[in-house]
Amino acid sequence: MDIIGLIVANIIPLYILIAIGFVVGKWMDVNLPSMATIAIYVLSPIVNFGAMANMKFEMEFIALPLVVFVISATIGTIAYQSAKMLLKDNTANLIGMSSVTGNTMYFGMPVVLALTGEQWLGVYALLNLGTFLNEVGLGYYFGARGQADLKGAVMKVIKLPVIHGIWLGLLWNLAGWETPEVFDTYWTYAIGAWVLIGMMLIGVALSKQTKLEVDWKLFAWMFGFKFLAWPLATFGVILSDLMIFHAFTYEVHIMLAIMGTVPLAGNLVAYAATLNLHPERAATVVLASTVFAIFTVPAAVAVLNLILDL
Repeated sequence: MDIIGLIVANIIPLYILIAIGFVVGKWMDVNLPSMATIAIYVLSPIVNFGAMANMKFEMEFIALPLVVFVISATIGTIAYQSAKMLLKDNTANLIGMSSVTGNTMYFGMPVVLALTGEQWLGVYALLNLGTFLNEVGLGYYFGARGQADLKGAVMKVIKLPVIHGIWLGLLWNLAGWETPEVFDTYWTYAIGAWVLIGMMLIGVALSKQTKLEVDWKLFAWMFGFKFLAWPLATFGVILSDLMIFHAFTYEVHIMLAIMGTVPLAGNLVAYAATLNLHPERAATVVLASTVFAIFTVPAAVAVLNLILDL
């Protein structure tokens, strides 16, 4: 199977999971907060701990979350400030919150695994740390219209179990310890469960909305930053590395290309509902971006391979 076919074959099941989530959310007594709690507070720390503990650690990888953090914070700040100047209502807060990250784990991780192999999962988790910190910190700050102060944002990050899973996994790795075979077995199960629940969450969240509202102005803003600004930024890093720094491997370039073109974050609808930021409109854009990503992710990989062939 060619590489584009491989990507599409791994993306299609994700859409099926969204559809299943929508069906069970619509006609069964499914509790969205409970599903999110399992994904965020139970499975996420296990997956990220194992990824870090089993990663083949190299010092240049330390730069990855820093680079992605700067990209995320820059795009998010530009999105929020420009929308705030031009839009009259609180959709500017939704735009700022949505622009700092994308569905890099639930959607992006299965594609990365298919293209690079399980041994690169730790590197991808480390790379994703840059957007994750902005999602729960700066992104939430934008969404809350400044009501969450810096101390509150920092405490929110510190309290998340996934953060401790990451640094404990790194310590385990640096200590040179091997993870037990029984842990590796259940870690693999946890990865699958995390993706299953994470993608079904999108469908469940959509099913809980009384209606889907189409706001074309919101579409333009959110799609512009997600599918124009992010790909330009990540490919800028890739080209800089290829021409100047020569620090990263092909696998890292693949991760950056995918990270820049995944859809909007699945958690965005839940955050929007919590902060009363037009969750119906947010759900519509998230759904549309998830459909659109079946074209953007393969296209990004194809462009990367074309660049490398030149």
